[in-house]
Amino acid sequence: MDIAVLGTDDFVTGFRLAGVRNTFVVANNFDEKIDEVLGNKEIGVIVIEQEEMDKMNPKTKRILEKLITPVLITLSSKGKETDLRELIKRTVGVDLWK
Repeated sequence: MDIAVLGTDDFVTGFRLAGVRNTFVVANNFDEKIDEVLGNKEIGVIVIEQEEMDKMNPKTKRILEKLITPVLITLSSKGKETDLRELIKRTVGVDLWK
């Protein structure tokens, strides 16, 4: 299973340096690139910049939030996560507080 990283050039650079091969700098065609990545069955984890996810088409956003595989991880380039409960729910797929 491979990892795919989508976001701005600054966001994906660190992943490139760490050896992630599937890095995509996305400017305007974010929804199209997501469709392309989802079509690749070798991708097991998708890392997306939170700021780009916030600007995404609501329909595509709902599809990504409901995915079981590949696993979706959103990271903020500012290094903050506003809701730990929601992050765990998205990552694990279960609300552990219920």
